[in-house]
Order: sequence, then C-alpha cells, then structure tokens
Amino acid sequence: MIVQAESDLPDWLTGPQGPLGPDAVFVRGELLRCWGLSEVWRLQLGGPEPRSVIVKRGTGEMAEEARRYRELVVPLGIAAPRLLTTRGGDDGQPVVLVLQDVGSSTLEQRPTAAGYEMAVRTLSKTRAVAAQRLARDPAIGMRLRRTVDDFAETAHRAAVGLAELRPDLAEALDGPAKVLTHRLDQLSGQPDTIVHGDFQGKNLIHGAEGSIVPVDWPGAYVHPNLGDLYLLLREARHHERILKIDANGLINVFAREAETDPVSVREQIRTGGLCWTMLALRWAVEEGVRTVPVSAGWIDELVADALSLAMPALG
Repeated sequence: MIVQAESDLPDWLTGPQGPLGPDAVFVRGELLRCWGLSEVWRLQLGGPEPRSVIVKRGTGEMAEEARRYRELVVPLGIAAPRLLTTRGGDDGQPVVLVLQDVGSSTLEQRPTAAGYEMAVRTLSKTRAVAAQRLARDPAIGMRLRRTVDDFAETAHRAAVGLAELRPDLAEALDGPAKVLTHRLDQLSGQPDTIVHGDFQGKNLIHGAEGSIVPVDWPGAYVHPNLGDLYLLLREARHHERILKIDANGLINVFAREAETDPVSVREQIRTGGLCWTMLALRWAVEEGVRTVPVSAGWIDELVADALSLAMPALG
C-alpha cells in the first residue's frame, strides 16, 4: 500500500509524539509489512534534507530488535542499517525503530546466483568481524548468549507445544533433540559470533555495488552455530535449476572465505540447521499459530527437516 497524504498515515507515526518528531515533513509512505507482531513503513521525508527511512513498530518478540541493536549490532560494528532512533518499549508497549533505508529490493524479490554468493561472503565476513570483537570484549551481548541448556529448553518447549497442537507428532522431536545436544557439545571451544537467526532472502537487501545488507535483527544472538548458512542454503536450493545455483559451490565459497575445511562446514551446517529448526518450531507452535496463522502450515516440513538433520545419528 502506497500513501501519498500524511492524513492517511497512522497516528502513531505522524503524531506530535511520533518517532520522527513534530517537524517531520511526510511526502510519501509505503506499507511494507503489517501482521500480528510487526508493522513496517518506508517513508519519504521532505524538508531541508530529503531522505528515505524505514520505520518499524514491533510487539512481542519483534520488539526485541531495539535491544539487539543496542547490545549486539552496534557494539560489534557489523554491516546493518544504521539505527537512527527508537521510541517506546516500556511496560510492554510496542517499540518503534527508525532505521537507515539501505535499498528497496530484497534477494527474495530479485533472486540471483551472484546475490546468493555475495550473501554467503557477507555472512562469513559478519561472523569474522563479530568473533574478533567478542574475543576482545566478551561482555558484549552477554545477555544474548545461548548455551546448550538454552537450546535444550527450546527443543523441550517446541516438543510440548507440538504435542498439544498436533498430537500425531507427539514425541517426533525426541530424537532430534538428543542429537542436537550431542552436536552442540562438540561445538564447545568454537569462537562465539553473532547469529542473525533469519538469514534468508526476505531479510537480505541488494545494496550498492553488488553488496548484500542483512536487515531485521530481532532474533539475533551470540553462539558459534551455522544456522544462518543452513537457512540461506535451504532457500537457495529452491532456485538451483532456474538460477543455476550450486549449493555445494556456495559451501565451498564460505569455506574459502572462513579459511576452513568444506567437510567441517557441512558438519556445522547440520548442527546449525537443527538449532534453527528447533527455534523455528518453538516460535511456530507458541506464537506463530496465534499471530501468523499461515505458520501452522510450516510445521510438517519443519518436523521433517529436524528428523532429516538428525540422521544418520538416529539410525
């Protein structure tokens, strides 16, 4: 939806207490997303310095993005849209963020083989920068670090919610949960870094000179796992035939960028995939089915993915 008149914009955006202040000049607004937990606008502003900004209003888990910016994204100095200001968030109220507009075309909207390769390179660089900063200052993101126990609790909550929602899938996650715990124990000693949590085309913007800029950070946390690469490859495989994307080639690109062994990367992708899938299932059964009803249709595929990722350890 595109809005040309200020009067057609929501009051929380344009009112005297709005995030852009009483002197803001609104030229044009475009509603990018509006669902249970999040509302996102691209605004063209007039005045002495015309510009475009992204304004996000989030509740529930989506309201966490402001904290992620303050405690992780900004201190780590990683590539992300610049946070211009925040409002709200007190006493359970929605959080409003005003962010730099880095572009209007996502990798989901305009998928290209070069874009996916650049996304892999961006992920590797982001992880390297974050790991270096965290090694120098372990206090960064302290409250956002995940442990083996945290993931075990996530898997337990996913299993409980799944059994209530889908009795036919009760106990389906028992095996994958055990495999995940074992795999995470093997990751001990790996350097901590940032995990975006939803590193896929809809959250990757085509930037200047072929760059890819990750956006939407409400689920970011600190951990070594490669769930972000798993999710990106999971999506890229849907484009393999049309765009001639080679998933194995992308794994090799990551391995070269990270200066590590492709075999090790493949093993870490399996572990990261289990991390991401358990987090996605927990969200779907506890919150998604209430706020984004279509997410109920994702459950069977996510459970199948969890079982597949846990093989052959379950065999």
